[in-house]
Amino acid sequence: MSAPATQPGDRFTAIFTAFMVFCVLVWLWGLGLFMLWPWQKGGDWLPDYPLAVTCADGSACALPVGELPKAKAEGRIKSVTPPETSGETFYELITVQWQAHAIGIESKASAWNFQTKVRYRIAEDTPVLVEYQEIGGKVFLYAVLGALVSLGLLYLRKLSK
Repeated sequence: MSAPATQPGDRFTAIFTAFMVFCVLVWLWGLGLFMLWPWQKGGDWLPDYPLAVTCADGSACALPVGELPKAKAEGRIKSVTPPETSGETFYELITVQWQAHAIGIESKASAWNFQTKVRYRIAEDTPVLVEYQEIGGKVFLYAVLGALVSLGLLYLRKLSK
């Protein structure tokens, strides 16, 4: 007696289900890696990293760290601290968010392909980098790899039953 022939619809359903499980696993691995990604201590500022500052008109604006001394000398900014304890502004195509804490300020610069968080304090009207966290495409690749391994293990478990 021969085995029943598989229908094309059944094959499509199996592939579609595996793809959906893979997508959920990538999302879960990515979320977990985002939450667990390590912070790096100290270091030097990237000169093009945008920080939220208080502009001459009293509003929040973002300027690269390398331009802060020149902007202060020209009178374009009032202070290197943001005007509010939290908020959001933009620099070119980068979203800059900040949150003030008792020990300093946490700032996040992000676009569609990266996210960099920094924690810094202000000493003598100069931002001092305390720690930073860079999340880029590498996290997505690790999430895809983790999802592939997880999907393979799920498939092996299904075969062993």
